[in-house]
Parts: sequence; C-alpha cells; structure tokens
Amino acid sequence: MTLDEAAAFLDGLPIVPAVSGSMPEMKSLRDRCLAAGIPALVGCPPGAGKG
Repeated sequence: MTLDEAAAFLDGLPIVPAVSGSMPEMKSLRDRCLAAGIPALVGCPPGAGKG
C-alpha cells in the first residue's frame, strides 16, 4: 500500500493517535504498516506544541 492509497482509504474517517515517538520512529512504523497493507498515517495532533 502506498502513502497516497492509505490517505485515500482513511479520508473522512476519525483518526485517533495510536502510538507516539520521534518522527523517524513513527515514519519507520508507518512504512512497515504500509508494506503489510495496513493503512497508516503519521502526523502531529492539533495543539501539540507546533506553535
């Protein structure tokens, strides 16, 4: 599954945080999920210190 396919699959669905970690860790986890056919996205929740 590609990142675009995952984003399209999850579009409009309620997204909830499942795990937290550094961006490199989260991108690695996302890539492993996508490789296994599991739709996954990485992001920062609103109001989580991004200014």
